[in-house]
Amino acid sequence: MKFTSKNGRVFGIFIILVVLIVAVVAFLFLSPTFERVAPKVSVEKEIYWNLQKPIKINITDNNEIKSYMVSFNDGQKQITLDTKVLKNEKGLVELEILPPSFDENHKPKEGNIKIDVYDASKWNFFKGNQTVVTSKLIIDKKSPVANIISNSYLLRQGGCGIIVVEVSDENIKDYYITFNDEEVFELFPFYKKNFYISIITWPVQIKEFKKVNLVAVDMAGNKSVTKVPFYIKNFVEKTDDIKVSDDFINSVSRQVLEKSDMNIPNDSPEIFIKSNKELREKNIKTIRDVVRKNFSNTLITSYDIKPFLRLENAATVAGFGERRSYFYNDQKIDEEWHLGNDWASVKRAPIKTFNDGKVIFKDYLGIYGNSIILDHGLGVASLYAHTSSINVELNDEVKAGQQIGNTGATGAVFGDHLHFGMLVQGIEVNPNEWLDFTWMKTNVTKTIEDAIKLINGSTK
Repeated sequence: MKFTSKNGRVFGIFIILVVLIVAVVAFLFLSPTFERVAPKVSVEKEIYWNLQKPIKINITDNNEIKSYMVSFNDGQKQITLDTKVLKNEKGLVELEILPPSFDENHKPKEGNIKIDVYDASKWNFFKGNQTVVTSKLIIDKKSPVANIISNSYLLRQGGCGIIVVEVSDENIKDYYITFNDEEVFELFPFYKKNFYISIITWPVQIKEFKKVNLVAVDMAGNKSVTKVPFYIKNFVEKTDDIKVSDDFINSVSRQVLEKSDMNIPNDSPEIFIKSNKELREKNIKTIRDVVRKNFSNTLITSYDIKPFLRLENAATVAGFGERRSYFYNDQKIDEEWHLGNDWASVKRAPIKTFNDGKVIFKDYLGIYGNSIILDHGLGVASLYAHTSSINVELNDEVKAGQQIGNTGATGAVFGDHLHFGMLVQGIEVNPNEWLDFTWMKTNVTKTIEDAIKLINGSTK
């Protein structure tokens, strides 16, 4: 019996020890004090730094962050950029790392930035959980080269300008042309490496001309801005008053909204306004998106585009830049721009294109009706609207002189005609320039020829 009693006590002590060990282990593994999740560091894997703006680093942890150290090492020297022991810093630390002061004899171009973080956990023998993240750091304080090589002389409101530029940088990120800092125009690779071309417009809706700039930005945030010199001429708009009848609203405006899958208001003026303003804005956005979606970055060595021609044997019934006021029962209810040329001939007159192009749109387009858009390269496209029939398919390559459709009265129109529009990067521009042989020779052909001569001279 004594032996049994002793064994029982030993067994009881053993059970108690096991329970204590399990409790300690459970405490270590389950208690927030000993949590084992390491902090997270959010920073770019590759950082370009112009030593002007701070580097942003975010540190997060499930509980508290105890300390961090940020250092830079270029293989020759290690420099501490920031280090701190924190107290009760819960959840998130947002760092903005300022540049170090390099001496004159030590100006590194690249290296590594190291972020070493500990949390406040008692895990790891009370040291806490550690995270170490290293990113490549490239120091770049030089702004991109951004030169104007050649540009057309005169820019009219509603019209176009051609610009050839040089942009270069080891770490180039973006480059573009801006108009009044409102519109952004793409640059396309031209002739040789580091040279680019853009055809831009002064949108007719913008009355004031402020500036046209070439902008180039590198990965480090260095930015070059170069002014493009233009002589300018404002557009003299023609005003036109149009009476809107109930018959037009019910037979045309209502139908256009229905075919565009838009809700129809109960009030007649509201039906017209919704089709003429809201749907118009939607259609204009579609046109712009379609043209921009089809941009090509293929190197362009020449640009052979000829003057477009008006619809054969047609009269001009409306021109570009008309400022139309719409009246219902003698009350003005809306005002919009007309942004193309309307040509009327016989019904279902054949529509021909006078330049090669690619069909990038063939569909019903709200107020424009059944429409075709042809891409001619360099962001230039032509629009043929209100057609009764279309003879081409999406992505077809068409040739100059080819019949692509017939005129009609689809969309928001009073009768059979062709709305012909010229588009520059998706914006409707004055088509009369693109119908003018002299304008095209002076502005498009000569600007490109002059640029090629200058590029050849500058790269010998």
